[in-house]
Amino acid sequence: MDKKELRKKYTEIRKNIGIEDRKHKSELIVKELTDLINKDKYEAILLYAPLEYEQDVLPVYDLCRKENTVCFPRVNGNEMDFFIVDSLSELEKGSFGVREPKKECRALEYKDDARYLVVVPGTVFDKNGFRIGYGKGYYDSFFAAHEGKNFFKIGICFDECLIDDFPHETQDVSVDMIISS
Repeated sequence: MDKKELRKKYTEIRKNIGIEDRKHKSELIVKELTDLINKDKYEAILLYAPLEYEQDVLPVYDLCRKENTVCFPRVNGNEMDFFIVDSLSELEKGSFGVREPKKECRALEYKDDARYLVVVPGTVFDKNGFRIGYGKGYYDSFFAAHEGKNFFKIGICFDECLIDDFPHETQDVSVDMIISS
């Protein structure tokens, strides 16, 4: 199967996970992710606001924001960057219906000597850490634009969307770890 077919197949699989099952799986992912965040020190946690059928990682914001700077992505044209969010009320519907930081949110300034934890969504991941997203390549482009920064990239998916392997391209960036449930 090519990426387009895999994206379609696993989007459908994700949609068919029941509401209660999705909630339970999301809670398990949030616990594991929060435990991981609390084990180390990061300059910032780069999170995302989930779409309807994605893993709900928003509770991580409330659990971590007191001791961490938490940022969310905003798309501008073909580029994506992360912005500091002091309250979830600073998110509004943006590109593709995804909640993004409002224009008045400050852009994260990346430090060369700092470590960042990036929570990376995906439709499907393989066991090598590669992902298929929605096909625009925003995360891959983001990582390429910030090459050399110390990003600890964590892919988030449901167990049903973690497979052995799939074809990937040279510009595809793998994650360092996958949390699934």
